[in-house]
Order: sequence, then structure tokens, then C-alpha cells
Amino acid sequence: MTDLKKIIYSLHPLERKVLPLISIGDISQICEKIGLNIAEVTTGVQLLEQKGYVSISKFEEKKIVLDKFGEEFLKSELPEITFLNELLDGEKKMSELKLDKSLVGSALGILKKNNLISIRKEDEQIFTANENAKQFVDDFVNPLSAFKDGILVKDLSEDLQVSFNELKRRPKFLKEISIKGFTFSLTDLGQSVCSEIDGKYSDLELAEALEPEMLKSDNLKNIEFRHYDVDVSAGYDNIGRFHPMLEANSILKNVFVEMGFSEMEGPMVESAFWNMDSMWIPQDHPARDEQDTFYLDGSAKVPAQLVEKVKIMHESGLKKAHTPKGEWSKDITSKRLLRTHSTATTFRTLAELGEKLKGGQNVDGKYFYVAHNFRNEAIDATHLAEFFQAEGFIIGDNLSLAHLMGFVRDYYNKLGIDKIRFKPTFNPYTEPSMEAHYYDEKMDKWYALINSGIFRQETLEPLGLGGKTVIAWGMGASRVATLLAGKASMRDITGTTCDFDWLKNRPMMTRKIVKRTGGNE
Repeated sequence: MTDLKKIIYSLHPLERKVLPLISIGDISQICEKIGLNIAEVTTGVQLLEQKGYVSISKFEEKKIVLDKFGEEFLKSELPEITFLNELLDGEKKMSELKLDKSLVGSALGILKKNNLISIRKEDEQIFTANENAKQFVDDFVNPLSAFKDGILVKDLSEDLQVSFNELKRRPKFLKEISIKGFTFSLTDLGQSVCSEIDGKYSDLELAEALEPEMLKSDNLKNIEFRHYDVDVSAGYDNIGRFHPMLEANSILKNVFVEMGFSEMEGPMVESAFWNMDSMWIPQDHPARDEQDTFYLDGSAKVPAQLVEKVKIMHESGLKKAHTPKGEWSKDITSKRLLRTHSTATTFRTLAELGEKLKGGQNVDGKYFYVAHNFRNEAIDATHLAEFFQAEGFIIGDNLSLAHLMGFVRDYYNKLGIDKIRFKPTFNPYTEPSMEAHYYDEKMDKWYALINSGIFRQETLEPLGLGGKTVIAWGMGASRVATLLAGKASMRDITGTTCDFDWLKNRPMMTRKIVKRTGGNE
């Protein structure tokens, strides 16, 4: 059995005021009865609806209202009446008309249709009012007046429908708008509560909070407080959650941290020096082309002493050079751009380690960075113009490809990938270089996983790290996120083609790569 007293004692004061008047069914009248504004009464109705005491039905209706020219001509004559009034004073040539020439065409069509004027042509058109023109003007009622306060489409009479059809042919005379609203009524439970309030609790006054004055009062024990239901569920219909890309990035970061890596950090707006030149990438390399790189206006500040050392390495090298002497450009190295890979931050970190090594510090260690990057690429299932990359390196002595392959296997085993193969490749800044591929059992196909290698001494010498070994890698974190989400294309987890319902209701990611089935799941 419903405890009506408990319900009444738990109602907000606004709800207690509004509930007994719900049967009126009109917000404005309720406002007038209890002296509240529309926003307050509407809030009260919505609160009561949430608790099941009121039922709300929403509606949407079309309404016809005056548009820009409709407002203007409601206050003055319609063009055809102005036209006729001029002709009632005598025939007029086109050049003699005072009516705005832009309105003559529409007025003329209406007058000819109703046989109210005659037209003859001499050196120009001459207009004469017909015999029934005066009566038409005397009897004329501006049809716009019927729409002055707006009228619902459903309420159009047959005559008004004719007027509407005529007026809507004129641009910006009338327009249709949508009117949204709601109706409300008491539910059975609301009716029972309402009857109880009217009967036993019409004068009920409840305190909302314990005030200092109450504590000082001798009447404290007689004060009635509003009751609160502490067990009621607040609901979580539209809570936020991590985007799958960020969720996947967290997974990748956690694996790095577990393996003893320290996180790097660097800017998204870079110089060509850190993004390319410090990595011994020739200044005429295709990766520098504008069709691959987003360049920005202005010049970047670059470290002068280090720039000079890198210049010498480009033009002289250790065993070979790729740039003729005098052709390496400081203007090119100072260009500003959106970083195309997170390796720019790796080289910033290596430069800092080089300074520490000069001071006699031990610089051996492991570093990673999951970074936002940008490339001017054609968008497809595995490429976007902006993407995340997971970058990392290990610096030490006498490291080899065997160490690098061991890291790659250990890292991806933690993500559920255990079938990996390696193949040689070419990078300007690593030698030797290799790619890692993983085997997708369901697709029965090998997929590229990671690009890696050992940094060339040409890249390390200018930084003060000559003689050290750095094994490094970069992988498409956005692609790994796609796999972790169980999707076939990066466009399925980010961008304008992403399914919002899936974003909201998808299962939480785990570390295990979800094998693809060839289509969107």
C-alpha cells in the first residue's frame, strides 16, 4: 500500500504548490493562481512527472506567422492597392508610377488576373484602371491581418487556406514555424496524493533545512522537516566516458610504464630541425613535401650550436654525406610545421641526455611517448590526417636487433599478439631498420605493426651521444586502438563517420587485441 503521507512529506515546496493545480491543465493559469513564473511552474510539473505523479505529453505543431515583408505590408497597403490608387487618378505610364519598380511585377500579375487594369503599348506601357477597380479598392481587406497573431496550420479555414496559398507565393510574406509544447495531467497516483493534500495536508508547512535560529528556539522539537528519500536512484542515462582512442592510449601507456619506461613530452608545433634535420633526413627528402606535411607561417627558434653540428653532419657525414657542401639551408631547418611524427620529441629528449652525458651522468634508460601527430595524407581505413603514434627508445651500450626484437615481442604479447615476424626496411635515421608484422588468425593475413631500428651514429654524434646505442620504434597507436576496439577502420572510432551510439554503449576495452572479422562489428 502506498504511504501517501511519506510522499507528501518528501515533496519539494514547489511540487506541493503545483500538484493541486495540475488539473487546470494550463501553465499560465497555474502561474496566476500561485504567483509563480512560467519557468518555476514548468520545473514543478517536470519534477512531478519524474516521480510519476504527473503524465506529460509533448506535441509539435506548425504555425503560420508574418515574415519580413508581411510585417511591413501589414502596416501599409499591399503593392496592388497602391498601384490601383495611382491609376484611379488617371492613366499612368510605367515611368510615372510612384510604386517601387521592384514591386510592380507582382502587383501587375494580381491586377491582370482579377481584370482590374488595362494595358496598352506606345513608346512605353500605359496602365488604366478598369471600371470595377474602385469598388475593389473600397472593399479590400488586407489578408495579412488574418495572420497578424499567427495561426495554426490545423486551424486554417477554407477561406484562409486560399489567402495563405496566394500570399505564400510572395517571398518573405509568410512563413511556417514549429511550435513545441506539452500537455499534462495527473496520474492515478498523483490524483491520490492530490486528494490527500487537499484533505489532511492543505496547510502543511515543512522546514527545508536546519537554521541557526531554530537551534536557539525552544520550539525546535515541534518543527516539521521535509523528508528525503536517501535510497532513490539518481540514474546515469547520459554519463560521459573516455573516447576509444584515449582509452586505447591509456592501455598502451600502462604497458610501457609496467615495463619500466619513463614518459616524454613535446610540442605539437615543431621546427623542421627537430622533426627532420636532427634525424639526418635530407632536406630534399619527399617526406618534407607540402603534400605530406602541414607547414605554418613564420620561423621557429632553433638551437644555434646544435644546428651547426647537424649541418656539418648533413654535408660531411661519418662515412658518407647526402648534401653537397654549402647547400644545407638554415631557412629550411627553421620552418614551422605540425609534427609529422613523435620522433621529433625523441630527439629533443636525446639532446637533453647528451647534455647530461657531458656532465658525467648515466643516461641509460627507457623512454616512451604516445603523441598526437599530423600528416597531409589521403584518408582511408588505416590513415587519417591526424593520428596518435606510440614512440619509444632504449639507450645503452652494445644494444642490438636481438634486444629490439625481444622488446617488440614482449610488448605485443601483453596485448595478446604472439605471432610476429620481422622484415628489413629502410629509414633515413636508423641502420639497420626493420618492420614487425603480426598475423591475424581470422583474416588469415599479416598486418604491419611497428617500424623500428637502431639510430645511426650520424644522428647521435651531434647530440653528444656518439658511441651509445639507441634502439627505437614507432607504431600507429590509432591503428592499435582500432584493433582493440574490434573495428576494421580508424574511421569507425573517430571522425564524422563514427557511430555515436556505439561510442556510448560499446564495451570497455581490454588489453587483448580483438581479432577483426572483415567488417564493422
